[in-house]
Amino acid sequence: MIKIIVNNYELDEEQLKPVLENAKYSLIIAGAGSGKTLTLIGKIKYMLENQLIQPEEICTISFTNEATNNLKQNIFKNCHVDVPTFTFHKLALDILKKEKIFYTIAKPDLLEFTIDEFFQTKCFGNSFLAKKCYKILDVPPFFSWKKILESAKFPGIKKLILTFINLFKANGYFQNDLKEILKKAQKEPLLYIVYAIYLLYESNKESSGILDFDDIILKATSYLKEHHCSLPYKLLIIDEFQDTSLCRFQFVQEILKQTDASLCVVGDDYQSIYHFSGCDLTIFLNFSSYFPNVKSYKLETTYRNSDELVKSAGKFIQKNPNQIKKELKSSKHILKPIKLIYYKNKDSVLEKVLKKIPEDQEIFLLGRNHYDLKKYTKDLAYSLKENQELVFTKFPNHKIRFLTVHAAKGLESDVVILLNLEDTLYGFPSLLKDEKILSFIKKEQSYPFEEERRLFYVALTRTKTFVYLLIPKYNPSCFIKELKKDKNTECLFL
Repeated sequence: MIKIIVNNYELDEEQLKPVLENAKYSLIIAGAGSGKTLTLIGKIKYMLENQLIQPEEICTISFTNEATNNLKQNIFKNCHVDVPTFTFHKLALDILKKEKIFYTIAKPDLLEFTIDEFFQTKCFGNSFLAKKCYKILDVPPFFSWKKILESAKFPGIKKLILTFINLFKANGYFQNDLKEILKKAQKEPLLYIVYAIYLLYESNKESSGILDFDDIILKATSYLKEHHCSLPYKLLIIDEFQDTSLCRFQFVQEILKQTDASLCVVGDDYQSIYHFSGCDLTIFLNFSSYFPNVKSYKLETTYRNSDELVKSAGKFIQKNPNQIKKELKSSKHILKPIKLIYYKNKDSVLEKVLKKIPEDQEIFLLGRNHYDLKKYTKDLAYSLKENQELVFTKFPNHKIRFLTVHAAKGLESDVVILLNLEDTLYGFPSLLKDEKILSFIKKEQSYPFEEERRLFYVALTRTKTFVYLLIPKYNPSCFIKELKKDKNTECLFL
C-alpha cells in the first residue's frame, strides 16, 4: 500500500484515490475539514516524486492572495520545490506578460470611488439623471450632493450598484448587454443610474490605461482565443472551485485548449457563499457535463468536527435538494455539540457564555454582519487587536477573534459562538431580498434561503468542539426552529 505523508499526516484511502488514479479530468468534492488541501499537495508530491511531471508543468490556482500564498508555502514545505501558484488574475497577467502585453491593475476601490464621483459631480449635469437620482433616493428635488450622500437610502443604493456591476462583469456581460437590459426594464429608474455609472467607470479606466480584475481575465481569455501561446502546463489544479465565475471558467477552458493539460478541481458545494460577487455554483454542480470521462471523488471523513455535529449540519444543508449528497463522518464523538442559548437580555448573554468556556480554548465570535458584535457588548468592555483579536476586560486570558461568517470560511477554532440568530431583516438568515434589478443578471435561487443556508452550515462547521448559538427567546431565527428538533442539540436558557 502506497503511503503519502503531507504535513506529518498520512493520506487516508479517500484522499489517496484521486491522487493515485490521476484521471485526465477529476472533481474532488470535499466536505468541511476533510483535508482537501492535504489531498491537493499529496497529488503534487506523488507526481513529482514519481517523475510524472516537472514542477514548472503544474499550475495551481486559488482565489485570494492569502490562500495562494499559504498553498505555495505548503507545497514547498512538502515537495521542496517551487510550483507555479496563482490567483486567477495573476495567472492572466502572467500569460499576457510572457506575450509582452502589459497592463496596470486598477485599485480595488475604483468602482466605489466612481459611484461617489457620479453622485457628487456627474448626475446634476443631466436633468434626466438628476430626476432619477431624486426618485431612487427618495429625497426632494435640488438636494445638494452632500445631502444625497447623507440620505438614509444612499448606502444601500451604493451597495446595490456595486453588486450589480460586479455580477455583470463576472458573468461576461458587456455594454451592449446592458443596453438590452435597459430596453427591457425602462420603468426601473435605478438601471439608468447603473448604466451611467458603468460608462463612467469604463471611461475612467480607459483614460488612465488601467484594467480591473475581471478585465484582465477577459483580456487574457480573448488573447488565448486568437493566438497560440507556449504555455508549459500539463496539469491545472483549482482550489475552492465552487466559487468559480463564468469568466474565470472560460479562461480555464482556453488554457486547456492550448495545452491539453489535465484538470483537477476541488471544492464543496455546501460552502458556496459568494454568489453576490459573481460565483456560479452550477459550474461546480455540472462539472461532468463540460469534459469527457470525468472522475468524481468524495472526501467524506472530517478531521475537524465531531460525528454528531457533521451529521446534524449535513441534515440541515441537504434539505436543499440541489446540493450534492454527502455522508460526512468522523471518529471524534462529542455529546450535544450544538448549544442553543436562549436569552432575554442581549447585553449579558455573551458574558454568561464566555464564563462557560475554559481559558485554554481558542474562540471564534462569528457574526452574520460586521456590526453584530456591538449588539452584544453594550456592557462588556473590550479592545480590538490585530487580526481581529478581541481582549475583553473581564476575560483577559481568553483568546478570541471576531469574524463575519464569510471571513471565517476555511478557518477553524476550538469553540465557536455564533451571534444574531434573530428573525429580523439583518438577522441570520438575512431577510433582505435581492432588488429587482439583480434579476436581470443573477440566477434565481431555487430553494428558500439557499445561500444563507450554506452560510449557516459554514458557521456550524468552523468548530472543533462546541458551537454556541445566541438566540432571542421571543424572536428566534427560522434556522433555529429547524435545528432545535435535532437530537445533537442542547437548549439552555441564560
